[in-house]
Amino acid sequence: MIIILLVVLGCPVAIAQTKPPSQVVITIKRETALGCTPDYSAEIYADRTVVYHGEACVKITGEKRYKISLDRVAQLVKAFEQANYFSLKDTYEFDDRGMSMTDGARTTTSISLNGKYKKVVDYQDPPKQLVALEDLIDKLAGLYEYIGPL
Repeated sequence: MIIILLVVLGCPVAIAQTKPPSQVVITIKRETALGCTPDYSAEIYADRTVVYHGEACVKITGEKRYKISLDRVAQLVKAFEQANYFSLKDTYEFDDRGMSMTDGARTTTSISLNGKYKKVVDYQDPPKQLVALEDLIDKLAGLYEYIGPL
């Protein structure tokens, strides 16, 4: 028995592989604030698949998978480019005086495009183009059907 354990432990272990992040085109995650604000996330893949995860304070909880049109994926990618997403700060968590609030809603978005990856956390005082982009992701990805109106 000990010999078997030594042989098994000495063998290389196969590590499960996950999908490479380059397959995820766009993500959004909205986390709840004090009170009840929508708490959900979604991934939009290059093959048009949207994977929605409803957590709390949404119309539909749980995971839902569906497809959107290729045109909508293209519109989203264009919107990221128009918002100069890759030039935005990585986080918007403090105001101009370096102060932050507590118990606010947080939205995290990301994109993987042409070998580049960027994630932005919106917690306080984000630029207008980031807020508009977050809302457009919800709209074009068809998320309002699952989260209800924001």
